[in-house]
Amino acid sequence: MKRTLSLFSALLMLHAAFAQIVPLGQPISTSLTDDFNPSVSGNGKTLLYEVIYRTSNKADVMISNQVNGVWSMPTVVAGVNTEIEQITNGGYFINHNGNMILFHSSRYRGLGGTDIWYTEKNEAGVWSAPTNFAKPINSAGNEIDPSMSPDGKFLYFTLLGDKKTPAGLPCGKIMVSERISSNTWKAPVELPAPINTGCECGGKLLSDNKTFIFSSVREGGKGGFDFYKSTMNADGSFSAPVNFAFVNTPADDKYISIAAGGSMMYAAAPGKGKDERDIVRAKVPEDMQPEMVKLYQGKIKNASDEKSLVGQITVTDIATGKNMIYRTAADGSYSVPVLAKGNYDISVFAAAPGYTYNSFLLQETSPIKYEEKNVSFTLTPLTAGTEIELKNLTFNEISATDNASVLELNRAKLLLKLNPALSFEVRAYTDEIISDSVRHTAMDKEIINPDDSSTTYSNDYSQEEAKYIYDYLVQGGIPASRISYKGMGANEADKKKRYILVVK
Repeated sequence: MKRTLSLFSALLMLHAAFAQIVPLGQPISTSLTDDFNPSVSGNGKTLLYEVIYRTSNKADVMISNQVNGVWSMPTVVAGVNTEIEQITNGGYFINHNGNMILFHSSRYRGLGGTDIWYTEKNEAGVWSAPTNFAKPINSAGNEIDPSMSPDGKFLYFTLLGDKKTPAGLPCGKIMVSERISSNTWKAPVELPAPINTGCECGGKLLSDNKTFIFSSVREGGKGGFDFYKSTMNADGSFSAPVNFAFVNTPADDKYISIAAGGSMMYAAAPGKGKDERDIVRAKVPEDMQPEMVKLYQGKIKNASDEKSLVGQITVTDIATGKNMIYRTAADGSYSVPVLAKGNYDISVFAAAPGYTYNSFLLQETSPIKYEEKNVSFTLTPLTAGTEIELKNLTFNEISATDNASVLELNRAKLLLKLNPALSFEVRAYTDEIISDSVRHTAMDKEIINPDDSSTTYSNDYSQEEAKYIYDYLVQGGIPASRISYKGMGANEADKKKRYILVVK
């Protein structure tokens, strides 16, 4: 393998720049290897990095997992490296969920010089044979340094050009492609200024889905490639990049990795031996950190047998309606960052029809800080009598008008559309029923007894609310023949309002 020594090759000033630099040490870095290009998963618990064995000049790609704060003995990721010296491999990146590795390679069956490839971990935890992204991602040119947005929707990479830096390194422009389906992508487009100015590489979108870090040779830098941070705005534009002055050096600075917590970065720095590099971690200044997130992680499982389910988790900003969709790994595991600031609707669906869904509201709490939430979701097979609770549904004068309620109703509609062979009954419960000859609130409805024409007033709107849900689903395209509705009166079990779909 032809090695590429373009990553943190001369960070002679790094120790001076950081007061809190911590070498990872053994078993990650040893005196027998040159270690560089670290990439960490979203939770920072999986580390991918490159090594060159000092005794043989052979290269490998290693992976390690952190358990209780201790890194496991690194193992080789089989298949992603090649033994042939003339083949270039590099730019290794592990995705947010830790189940996909992206890299560039000039190996056989590529489309151009260097192409973007990937390998995925299957349900048994085995990495697949590398797959070429093919067109339109790859071309007859040289594509390097791939990365993927936390939700897997966007693929970033560098397309090299003819220009070179004063040190002789190739310049490129950062490209982005949007996912259309599982294996298809839109034609890549160049990121606009101020990201691309003529010599960029190594773009990565961090866990807040806003902060974009990359390397660039531009005016105002310390020399060679420097790290920069920019913020992606809601309209897709970018803020003016800010130099990572706390870490940049006069040398070429090209590869760092920052996990969801945002406060810790991983890099390579000079080791104890001559020309040796070791993996280190260091504190990121607060003003350079991404926005704080709450990181939800766990698995989706079948409630009937506890087996893993492939599925997706949708995070929707309740105020704007903007959503992001996160797909699980083959073993049902997920890792979903949700901004700590704001209120969000979370929904969990299986990839295949025939299961209930889960949903909950995530509301902003103080203080705004990074948190990890370990939550597994169980989805129940849809059979006669199965109940699906519409958890986020609330009524105001017999109308579900707030954004969270509309999202819940649309979710129920989607469930029915995904399962066209099933019929459902809508049931609505109220918390308690108060009936009196005197109207206590303007909301109380009037009931006239047909036998003696006497009038009573009641707060029981369960029948009307059930019909509202029924009407919403029918107006949304669900055949009326598949749905019925019923007001159930008071919920004697826990004295709370409740709305459910029941499989007939």
